[in-house]
Amino acid sequence: MSTPEPLPPSIYAESARPAADTPPLDGSRRVSVAIVGGGFTGLSTALHLAEQSVDVTVLEAHEPGWGASGRNGGQVNPGLKHDPDEIESHFGKDLGRRMIDMSWNAPNVLFDLVKRYQIQCEARQTGTLRAAYTPAAAQSIQTSYEQGAKRDMPVELLDRARMQEATGTDRYTCALLDRRGGHVNPLGYARGLAQAAVQAGARVHGATKVERVSRQGGHWIIETGSGTVTAEKI
Repeated sequence: MSTPEPLPPSIYAESARPAADTPPLDGSRRVSVAIVGGGFTGLSTALHLAEQSVDVTVLEAHEPGWGASGRNGGQVNPGLKHDPDEIESHFGKDLGRRMIDMSWNAPNVLFDLVKRYQIQCEARQTGTLRAAYTPAAAQSIQTSYEQGAKRDMPVELLDRARMQEATGTDRYTCALLDRRGGHVNPLGYARGLAQAAVQAGARVHGATKVERVSRQGGHWIIETGSGTVTAEKI
């Protein structure tokens, strides 16, 4: 059995809700899906599978949210790095549109999970700002706004005066306001996802470092220091 490192000092570690009960794996188990890693992606996947009555187990070397998921800035940002037109030009109208819908609507999915499972993570869906203070950046913001607006996104272009009113500084020439965005305590959110996944029927094991993964016949064998999981999918 591995010994997890304690969380490094941070405001999140000091203020987040208590960790969910995620005891180490003990023995052998056979499941439909095994997930390696208890960050946002692994925990969300486990929760959504468990909601569909899939037998799923998460194996995490430390505790859920121990890594980058529990240490980031906590911003819940809609969208992708590139603007919608560029996404569609790279991936085509159909796939591009689905990528845009998924990524720009992602904050609503997160805040819906927070509400449904009453996750204590200081969640605030008050919008996010993409601000500009150079002419080139301002042009980029204008382009992003126009492409979002023509797709009926809840975006708004703020000029310098409105930005000063919103932020208290006249440094920024303009900004794109997307009201779907917001902020969470990321460690609290990760711990809440773990709790919700367990409540939905998933098994989440902390202090369970995966040491070896192999394929045997039609199954995956995931070996840890305290047991083995046999899974149809990983």
